[in-house]
Amino acid sequence: MTPPLVTPPLLVPDVRRTSPRIVLVHTVTFKQARQLVPILIPVGAGFGFSGGWTTIVILAVAITVISLAAAALSWWRFSYANGPSAVVLTRGLLSRSVRTVPNDRIRGVEVEAPLLHRLFGLVRVRVDAAAGAAGEDEEVVVDGVPRAEGDRLRIAVLTHRGAPAAADDDEPEPVEEELSRWDNRWLLYAPLVGSYLAIPAAALGALSRVFDDLPGDPLGDVFDVELPAAWALALGVLGGTLLLLVAGSVIGAAIVNWGFRLTQRGTSLVAVRGLFTRRHTELEIDRIRGVSVSEGLGMRLVGAGRATALVTGLADAARRGQLLPLGPRAEAWSLAHRLTEDPGPLVPHPAAARRRRIVRAVVVGSVLTAGGLVLTVTTGFWELLVAGPVITVLGVLLARSLYAALGHAAGPRSFSVRRGWLVREQIVLERRAVIGWQVKQTVFQRRDGLATVTACVGAGSGGYAAVDMDAAEVPAFASAASGGWAGTLTP
Repeated sequence: MTPPLVTPPLLVPDVRRTSPRIVLVHTVTFKQARQLVPILIPVGAGFGFSGGWTTIVILAVAITVISLAAAALSWWRFSYANGPSAVVLTRGLLSRSVRTVPNDRIRGVEVEAPLLHRLFGLVRVRVDAAAGAAGEDEEVVVDGVPRAEGDRLRIAVLTHRGAPAAADDDEPEPVEEELSRWDNRWLLYAPLVGSYLAIPAAALGALSRVFDDLPGDPLGDVFDVELPAAWALALGVLGGTLLLLVAGSVIGAAIVNWGFRLTQRGTSLVAVRGLFTRRHTELEIDRIRGVSVSEGLGMRLVGAGRATALVTGLADAARRGQLLPLGPRAEAWSLAHRLTEDPGPLVPHPAAARRRRIVRAVVVGSVLTAGGLVLTVTTGFWELLVAGPVITVLGVLLARSLYAALGHAAGPRSFSVRRGWLVREQIVLERRAVIGWQVKQTVFQRRDGLATVTACVGAGSGGYAAVDMDAAEVPAFASAASGGWAGTLTP
């Protein structure tokens, strides 16, 4: 007698909900209610504010109630599950949405704890997949779980299991090794980084617009004094502005990077940082294809640098892939060489590359000088005639600096390219990262025997170029950097 066919049970993942406390967080921050602002503004304009404070109070209460109701509905209709093969998110009231992300597409996990979340004992888990869904504004996000559940979900996702790693008694805990720790003295580098100066500069710009909107001429009245006092006042304003820029950049760097710590835990890199919003980012080392070390103009003067990991399929890699947000150049390169092999010293590019840049600078300066000469003869406007030679000299100096930044190298397991002046960036990539090459030559490059060769990779910005290298060296460089299959490249 034939035994009955037994169907194996389906592996249904454990469906979970976020904490109800997230409803209060979203109510306070009006997360869902903000989507109703385009509707509420014309409604408020239609009814007017003739009721004075009573109308304002009624509107405030109504918006709070709407925010609470929207947050509660959003929480009620949201669930998540992490199974042995995928992460599944379900949301939506009238239009239900189910999003599934296979575990083999996951590139990293970030656990965020904004200040308000920390007050309620909650975290936000952000999962980076190889590619987001069409039309989605964010990666897979589970917002509002307790800290312990956030750690469990992070471990389960990265280990491709549906249960915490600690549940397996036979599996030892991964060894943790500290690679870098934030030093508060590194905050002194912040005023030399443009990204940290952007926020205080924008604040000063907004303050200047406020002064422009004031009646009369308040700034003119302040400076309407005798010349020595006006000069002293101007110097004071300038000094105060610089002080605000410096203080703002230092405070901004401290808020973002406070307590930064980079560790290696088993096969993952774990970065923790942030003063108000604590971020816990974990990346699989096997997904890292290279490292970028960047140095701004001011940072080079004091020997500072930043290191960023180039990870396949990682969203917002400039922030989440940071190995060293700001610190000594030697520290940045030490981290880079731990993850990628040093390909050796850079090979300088031919003298023709320098000549091209100098010629461009001289041509621009000569055109300005000729135009200034014409204006001087015809209108008496002589300022452009003076500016032409000055711009020519500065352009030649800039051209030499741009040329000095160029370089490339190829080693047994990695290769490197470098370029940039205002921000000099050197990329070190593993050979396995290359998925193709692109060689370009303009008419002028062909005349000078130069070419620009770009390594196409599936990480970082997607392509990194060695600009104006010797065209005859392109096949040998591409072959050494990726393998014999690229040796047939011809510019």
